Amino acid sequence: MFSRSEAVGVLRNAMQAYAWRIKALANNVANIETPGYRRMSVSFEDELQTAERLGNSRTRLDSVTPRHVQEDVAPSLEEELLEMTETQMRNHLASRALREHFAMTRVAITGRTS
Repeated sequence: MFSRSEAVGVLRNAMQAYAWRIKALANNVANIETPGYRRMSVSFEDELQTAERLGNSRTRLDSVTPRHVQEDVAPSLEEELLEMTETQMRNHLASRALREHFAMTRVAITGRTS
């Protein structure tokens, strides 16, 4: 389990990953017909799961950051569009979690819900 501040950091990094991923996916779609173009992706969730599984007390989960990866395959329109949809859903969930966190913080500070 991690602290609230660590959770906000993880969500911040996730939102960065999703923004980068959407840009990479758009580039992949734009270059589907380009000979020799290799698919770009953004890795984040696997590294986050590995860090959580290892449970190393010295590694905070909010220190896990996204990274660009050039794959050794050409992009596929169907795969790119499916991943775009999944990324949009993940982005929506992360932004909703951040909104809820800041709403609770506002209540704690002001004592009011609106």
